[in-house]
Amino acid sequence: MNFKLILIILIIIPIFSNAQCNADLKKYSTEFESINSNSFKFFDDVLEDIKIVGIGEKTHGTSQFTILPFELMKYLNQEHNFKILILETGFSEGAYLNDYIQGKRDDLNYIVSEINSTWRYKTKSFIKYMQEIRAFNEINDNKIVLYGCEMQWAKKDVDRIKDYLKKVKSSYEIDGFEKHLWQEITLAEKSDYYISYHKLRQYFNDNERPFISMTSKSEFDLINHCIDILGQFSTAINQNVEQRKHDFREIYMLENIEWILEYEGVNSKALYWAHNGHVGNMTVNNTANSTGSLLKNVFAEKYYSIATDFGSGQFRAFSADWKMKINDLPPIEPHSFTACIKNLSSNNLFINIRLAKNDDELIPFFKNPVIIMSGAGAQVSPKPTTTMNISKEFDGIIFLQKSSAIIWME
Repeated sequence: MNFKLILIILIIIPIFSNAQCNADLKKYSTEFESINSNSFKFFDDVLEDIKIVGIGEKTHGTSQFTILPFELMKYLNQEHNFKILILETGFSEGAYLNDYIQGKRDDLNYIVSEINSTWRYKTKSFIKYMQEIRAFNEINDNKIVLYGCEMQWAKKDVDRIKDYLKKVKSSYEIDGFEKHLWQEITLAEKSDYYISYHKLRQYFNDNERPFISMTSKSEFDLINHCIDILGQFSTAINQNVEQRKHDFREIYMLENIEWILEYEGVNSKALYWAHNGHVGNMTVNNTANSTGSLLKNVFAEKYYSIATDFGSGQFRAFSADWKMKINDLPPIEPHSFTACIKNLSSNNLFINIRLAKNDDELIPFFKNPVIIMSGAGAQVSPKPTTTMNISKEFDGIIFLQKSSAIIWME
């Protein structure tokens, strides 16, 4: 290697590293050791006027990313009067979980293992926090309520509607909705599903007053939104391009979150917990606007999105050939934003990006995309790193030094 080439390398590497890190980030960072509600006092001023907090997760299969949102929810409930926890799960699957934490059902293991369709919640830590929230609700007036915001599988919405029809002594029968959004659904089935939805909607419109008189307006409205989910599902399955299904999924998650906030009252506040890709102000698969982006459009500065990242450890996810396994996080790319955050502290860390990006010393830094280590949704990312414009996509980031794989429930 000649002298000129060595000189070029020595010049380029520091420039590239500086593009991924800036020492002034330290001014906007707060260290914390343990993940518990008492650790989040640094959010006191940050979240004062926020209506929705989005807490992302870098991987679905990390135990700490179950602990973090539940501990954050405790803090938000106690210090900022948040009472709504919204999960990236089916609307009615969330309703069954809410039945448990409100003391209306006792069969938590059955709900999680049989009613819930999402593998990421079938864990010891999720069970533990469901039990803790139920215990919290038993002794507190400002009770936490839980919702799902998804519409990918409407089967449990049908089950909730059927239970309601029994309650109002109706013999009406609902057909269809056995399959989920990503299964092959024939044209005949698509047509049958839509007709079934349309007839059911008309039936409830015609019987609104007697149904409310036999139950309550609140209960009727909740079940009526289960019918809305069937309509969302019927629309999404009729998209001929798979990407359009992703688009509608994000749009309907927004619509369901808006409905939840309206249903719970004008002063309601919510913590929305989902993958980083659904929480941030970004595009999904380079085309669809994420739910976080749509929330930012609707709620502007009242929506505060938090990304998560971690330094080392393990997580569960499906491989490229859809085999579930425990994965090791690859070594951190030394010239990356992930490495930058890790080197700011030996503890866990929060960076207030919304505040930092207005610092004159940091404005040039935030104009450029940064490199972060990839994580996983359902599947492990095929590439070890990805790029993002962190200041446009998130308001803050929580960095955890260590990740542990989720442990399956017994």
